[in-house]
Amino acid sequence: MFRYYDERAPEYEEAYVLGTGTASIPDPEVFRREASLLTEVIQRWARGRIVDLACGTGYWLPYYAPQCSSILLIDQSARMLDECRKKATALDVADRAAIVQSDVFEHPFIPCTFDCALVGFLISHLTEAQERLLFERLKAMLDVEGRFLILDSAWSLERARVNAKVEQQERRLNDGTRFAIYKRYIDRQDVVDWGTKYGVALSIEHFGTAFVAVSGRFQA
Repeated sequence: MFRYYDERAPEYEEAYVLGTGTASIPDPEVFRREASLLTEVIQRWARGRIVDLACGTGYWLPYYAPQCSSILLIDQSARMLDECRKKATALDVADRAAIVQSDVFEHPFIPCTFDCALVGFLISHLTEAQERLLFERLKAMLDVEGRFLILDSAWSLERARVNAKVEQQERRLNDGTRFAIYKRYIDRQDVVDWGTKYGVALSIEHFGTAFVAVSGRFQA
């Protein structure tokens, strides 16, 4: 899966701006419209010191940067971070944005460092064991009043016509290169289960045909 995302870096954002690239839903407008709705959620939610986990190209950076005093963008892919670096420079936020190539499960985060954490389209590629570890890491890195925002792929009737809820899924790059990746779509019961398993208070900010946004904080 790492190789797929590394090679997809130059065309990664097409899913949001063109509605293409990974679409199992035929109408590209669904992806464009819901991506726009997610930007509104991010603008309301972001503040203070933020970490963007598995940030990719930094697609969401323009929507949270104005509200944030410091920014950590972290991803394993050098090619993704090359795109992210260009964006940070164009936005003139490089002075308060650290860009780090690292695995979010192995990076030595300083405890209680962040006011908010963005988890964009990561959980749907994780096993249940990795999911638990992610929530443990979030709890450690966030300040006591810290919040997180999960953006991911929604399980919907439209997707069920083409996909299984959990599957090894074929993805193609624009040049036709094929990859197989693990994908686990998110439904409302998954959100309920996160609250129960990980001791978090959650709020569904958006649940659409293509995308879901869930904000939360850890309970004392």
